[in-house]
Amino acid sequence: MNKTLLATLLLSAIFSSTSFAAEQSTSQTAAYTPSEPLVLTPVVTEENDASLAEEAPKFDDTMHYFVGITGGMADLSLDVNAGADKLQSPDASGLFGADIGFYTAGGKGRIYYSYQKMSGESDHNDKKAIDTDVSLHLVSADYIFRADKTINPFIGAHVGYMIADSKGDGYGSYKQSGELLGVQAGVAWRMSDHFTAEMGARHSATQSKEQEAWSGDNQKGTKSDLKSITAFYMSANYRF
Repeated sequence: MNKTLLATLLLSAIFSSTSFAAEQSTSQTAAYTPSEPLVLTPVVTEENDASLAEEAPKFDDTMHYFVGITGGMADLSLDVNAGADKLQSPDASGLFGADIGFYTAGGKGRIYYSYQKMSGESDHNDKKAIDTDVSLHLVSADYIFRADKTINPFIGAHVGYMIADSKGDGYGSYKQSGELLGVQAGVAWRMSDHFTAEMGARHSATQSKEQEAWSGDNQKGTKSDLKSITAFYMSANYRF
């Protein structure tokens, strides 16, 4: 009897302890709720949002020097009279040159010196009669539109000095020199912070008033006058 009662009490205690542990575990499980999945959301501000957009290389608020090389074609408006004969104006000729100058703060303007060299041939009766070599020393100033963009149209003006040497067998030789005035316009493509490519046209007018006689073996009484030079060019610049 005592053994039976003792066994009954022991089983009751074990059952009570097991039930309490189960209830406690259930309540803890019910109280725990897993957190929602972590989602990373990028923070977009005005500063980093603007940096995502591709921007053209910009000039800062300081002056920058540049150097460049130029190549293209030139048309010389040269009148040559040899007695009763009027020679043709030289055919379009190649030109090459170099530039050095600076961009103003903000990149809206530039001032530069250019050296250009070109040559042409004048024909008479479909035969070469006269060779003309021309050197230009120019000081130019340009205004640049859309300075904060990649593509920049520009217009400008220049002054300078010209030296033209002409010679031909039986015609003698002549050296014409004097001041130039002119204008230019074109479009530049800013490829990076340092490199720029451009194409444009330049027209320069000499200040000569009349034709002058040639010297040397001038058997035909040759006279000439270089009135203007029109050039179409492409150039590449490096900005420091």
